[in-house]
Order: sequence, then C-alpha cells, then structure tokens
Amino acid sequence: MSTRKQFLALLLAALLLMSLPGGAFAEETADVQTVEAATVEELLAAIAPDTVIRLTGRSYDLTRAKGYGVFGSRYYNWNGTYDDGFELEISGVEGLTIEAARPGAEIVTVPRYACVMKFTDCADVTLRGFTAGHTEGAGYCTGAVLGMTGCRDMLVESCDLYGCGTYGLELERCRGVHAVNTVIRDCSYGALDAANCSDVLLDDCMVHGIEGYGGIFSLRASHDCAVINSDIRDCASTSLVELSGVKDCFLGGCEIRSNTFTGMFSCALYPLVVEGCAFENNRCDAWYADTWQQSERVVDRNGDVIYEGTLETLTRAENVRWEAPAEAEISVTAPPVSEDGMVHVRTVDELLAAIAPDTAIYLEDGVYDLSEAAGYGSYSGDHWYWMSCYDGPGLVIRDVDGLTIQAAGAHRARIVAEPRYCEVLSFEGCRNITLWGFTAGHTENIEAGECAGGVLNFQESRDVEIEDCSLFGCGTVGVTAVNCRDMRLVHTEIHHCTVSAVTFYGSRDIEMSACNVHDIGGGYPVSQYQIYDCKNITADGRAFPENNW
Repeated sequence: MSTRKQFLALLLAALLLMSLPGGAFAEETADVQTVEAATVEELLAAIAPDTVIRLTGRSYDLTRAKGYGVFGSRYYNWNGTYDDGFELEISGVEGLTIEAARPGAEIVTVPRYACVMKFTDCADVTLRGFTAGHTEGAGYCTGAVLGMTGCRDMLVESCDLYGCGTYGLELERCRGVHAVNTVIRDCSYGALDAANCSDVLLDDCMVHGIEGYGGIFSLRASHDCAVINSDIRDCASTSLVELSGVKDCFLGGCEIRSNTFTGMFSCALYPLVVEGCAFENNRCDAWYADTWQQSERVVDRNGDVIYEGTLETLTRAENVRWEAPAEAEISVTAPPVSEDGMVHVRTVDELLAAIAPDTAIYLEDGVYDLSEAAGYGSYSGDHWYWMSCYDGPGLVIRDVDGLTIQAAGAHRARIVAEPRYCEVLSFEGCRNITLWGFTAGHTENIEAGECAGGVLNFQESRDVEIEDCSLFGCGTVGVTAVNCRDMRLVHTEIHHCTVSAVTFYGSRDIEMSACNVHDIGGGYPVSQYQIYDCKNITADGRAFPENNW
C-alpha cells in the first residue's frame, strides 16, 4: 500500500473513532457496524439500525447514564414512570444486536414502574448473553424486564432475566419473538405475558422462583405460541398456563417440577396442546383452574383430550420440535379513491385496509362483521390492531388524524362485533374523527350471553363528531370517552345498553343534541348519563355540573 493510501486509511479510522462516545471502538463489516461499549453512555449512543453492540463492561445501570430521562436520540427515548423514574424505550430500529462480550455483563434499572428495556416497532433484534433486571431495593415492581410492542423477529438468546420485574417477557402485538436457552427467574407475576401475538416461542429455557398471580405463561388473543424443552420449577401461582382466546398453543418436552398451583391449566375458548411433558412433585388443587368459566381440557396434537389420569403418567420427551406456520398473507387492499373523494368499501377487509389518516371511507350497504376479517385477532395494520379481550379480539383504531367513516343511513350499513367483552370500535390517540350514518353494535346472538363491552370507546382523542348513527346493545355503554375533548354527538340513537347511554371520564367540551336515548339499563337503576370529573358537558343545551356525577 502506498504512503498516501496508508495515510488516508489511518485518517479515516481516526475520524471514526473520534465520532464514537468515550472511546468506544467500532468496526464496519459490509452494511453492519460493530461497536464495543464499555459504559452505559456508549451503549445508548450506539443504538441504531444494522448495529452490533458488544458489551465489554460489567454493569450498565441505565439510571446512572448522563442525560438519563432528558436526552435521547432518533432511536431511543425516556418514558416517565409513576415512581418519578424513566423507562428506556428503543423504537423503530431494525437489525440491532446487543450481546455480551464477556461473562457477567448486566443491564439494570431502578424505577419499579419501568421495564428494564422497552422495544417498540422494532424488527430483527437480537439480545444475547447478558443479564437484565431491576436493581435490588425497596418497592414492588410493576414493570417487566423486557417489554416489546409492535415488534417482529426478535431473539432473546442465552440471557438471564430476573425480577422483581413483573414478567421476564411482556409482549403486545408482536410476531416472531423467540427466547432460547434463557433463564427467567424471581419475577413477581410470571415468566411470559403476551397479548395479540403470534409465533412466540420459549425453547430450552429455565423458569424458576416465580411467585405470582394468574399464569406463569399468560397469553390472550394470540395464536401459534409454544413453550418447549424447558424446565419450570419452584414457582407458585394460580396456574402454569393461562390462555384466553389463544389458538394453537403448544407445551412440549417440558419438566414441570416442585411448583404450587391452584390449577395447572386455565384455557378459555381454545384448548392447550400438550406433548411429552413430565409433571413431578407439584402441589396443585386441581388440574384446571376454572375461574371465569369451565376451562378447556388439554389435548394432544390430534385434538384428542388428555385425561387427568394420563397427564399424571406422562414422561418427558427429548428435543421436541415446533415451528409456527407461515404467516398468512393478507392480500386485500383498499379500493382507490372515487371521484367523490371517498374510498367505497363493500367488505370488512376493505374497510380495515382503508383505515388511514386524511381518509373518507364510505360503507356500501351491508353488514360488516369484524369477526369475519382475514387475520382476525392477529394481523394488524399501520393504524389499527386487535385488542385482547376475555372472549376474543376487539378492533382498535389508533393515531389517526382525519378519518371519516360514513354510510347512506343507519338502516343501510351495520358494523358489528362478536366478542361480548370488547367494544365494537375503539379509538386511541385519534383526531378529527367523523362517524356518520351507520349502525354499530354487538352481533345479535342470544346464546352468546350478556355484554361487558360497550359500542364506541374513545381514549385520548379529540375533535370527534358522531352524527345520525344508531348504537345498540347488548353493549354496556353507547359512547365512552376517557381524557377526550371537543366531541359532538348529534341526531344519534342509543338504545338497549345495559349500563348507560354515555360514560365520560376526565373529558371536556362535549355537546350532545337531538339524540334518541331509550331502553337503557335493562331494568337496573342505571343512569343514562355517567359523567365523572368533566368540564363543559351539555345535552340539548343543559349543562352538567363540573364534578363527579
């Protein structure tokens, strides 16, 4: 190499080193950058896509980082917590690896209401070989060790996740989260909590020392999840596995030993598949913890019930294999915008595909049954997802500004939902929402039982107009608003709801006029209007007092 080329290479290396905090070392290979981080500041500064961060130090206390709770970056920020601490949230990162370069590397945090690390809308992330947990100290944790929301293709490998965190892994709206050869211990609720997830796997893991509530593995409104080749011992909780609306959940090749449970299994709606597991020396009142309703009995891979006597004699199988099926492709796209400026939809899938900011959706005549959507309960869009409920998923529209859903009249188009524990339509963090000229309610299925969810639910939303709609029970409440403002409810019928026509909490500037409210309460002494800690709420010109009602 010539002297000139040598000089340029050395200069480039020096500039690269100068760009890293505190003397961290970085090496680029193809499109991936490798950074050695010896301090918590170097760890935070290195968070970026297509980056391998190697932890060369021993302790990384997030609460001692310079700029803790104040300074972030494009890829991480600090969320305030109830106990005046801050939670590290890593968001929008793809292709990140954080791994220990030496044994004993540990990432910790002090606030009990914070996850140690929270990942939001991330993909292809690997966490390998380090320990993570809350620092030892006073207080009871309400934050998990690793939290993940809206993430996909996440790998936790050879880690040690410990309490007092509520769960080792707390997942929401995730796909493809695998924990392999990982210890989850001493958590105060359970090892895994997952809602609205698919392809979740714990393989060759050790779970012990958990004294919690509910299930050691608690899953809701999810599908294709498994715990295999793992040891679960010395835990105490209501149940080992608690499922609510979870399809195709598998427990295989595990040893469940020296635990205390009220009931081993609690499975609502769908059964758990069990294969090659050994249940030894457990204190258990019954095989099934029937709390809300009769638990589904566990089955084998053929769907045949495994009776209690057989469960007691099962032996552990070695190297059980499990693989989630390929995720179904949702090929439905929104119709193009018509000459009238609206997107005309004819099916529930077209309705979901059309949900977006600054969009006017026109419902052609017909019934839009949300439970008939492709990918119901698992697939989600950019601005909507399925919320876990006890008896099935409910639709939540989130972070949309400028959405209109309208039809030719309440008698012409109906949006309905089957689950009785979910709202028909929920809105989170939305603005400029117009709902006009359609009917919404729960499906009229007498055998399904009474409802525990309302019809329309608004959280942290503003500038909402509901006009010429018909909202019906068995929903508990026609319209619920929590921390909302600037809403108008006009010429709308609300009927046969079991609790109230409207329920408002902490909201302001809501006007109701010319509404037809009837058959509310089902014979119970329930108020048509429930208004708590609100300001400037009026109905046909009548102002409600600005206090709890």
